[in-house]
Amino acid sequence: MKNNFKLLNCVEKTYWYINKTLINIPKNEIILKTHVDQYMLEIVELTNNYLINESEKIRNNNLKLILTKLSMIDFFTLEIYRRNHIKKKKFESITNYIIEIRKLSYGLLKNA
Repeated sequence: MKNNFKLLNCVEKTYWYINKTLINIPKNEIILKTHVDQYMLEIVELTNNYLINESEKIRNNNLKLILTKLSMIDFFTLEIYRRNHIKKKKFESITNYIIEIRKLSYGLLKNA
């Protein structure tokens, strides 16, 4: 149960960190900003769904969806970095947050 709330806490920290980063992206990249924000909100929603549901099948499905959306966030973050809207250190920090969520998710999937 402790890992469940650790996952939620990690997802929320990542959301706020990425949200602060998106402020600095130019308006002409609104599509990237919108997609990243949308996927992060969906990850927060899926994490809460995971915590609430008791069915293992639904919980595992939520974790798999979280992992899929994390991959998309990773892709969009890489694209933002390639377009020189964030520095390498910021990109690495976001990637480390994503890796932490991914590890927790895979751990919860494995233990299910």
